[in-house]
Amino acid sequence: MNMMNFFPFFEKFLDAQNFIFFGSIEIKTADNKIEISRDRITVDIHTPHKLKNILPLDIGDFKDVGNFRDLLKMLDEAGEMLKAKKKTLILKYRGVDVVVIGYDASPGMFKKNFEIKSKISLMKLLGAYF
Repeated sequence: MNMMNFFPFFEKFLDAQNFIFFGSIEIKTADNKIEISRDRITVDIHTPHKLKNILPLDIGDFKDVGNFRDLLKMLDEAGEMLKAKKKTLILKYRGVDVVVIGYDASPGMFKKNFEIKSKISLMKLLGAYF
């Protein structure tokens, strides 16, 4: 799925999330966990190397400065969509908050719709994935 097709799918997913009135849905795969409540999606990654089959990203895609800017722009657009719907996506690595995107994100140095909570955990996650 390319990024152009991702955003309409993501927006429909966020709308479907409104059907959760209380509680949450928890999905566990390969030591990783996704918890979905009405206003929050939490993704806790424990084994990033097992996600390579699901999310086929290559670090070479982001080595170029232009591609890195595109990645930041994509994160900001996703954050803007989440913020407009008053929803938050939290990415964790082994229980530690790494990135907060959307409504609960504090304005950052680069963009306003996502926040890097732990640079060290982000580097560990990227190192373990790639």
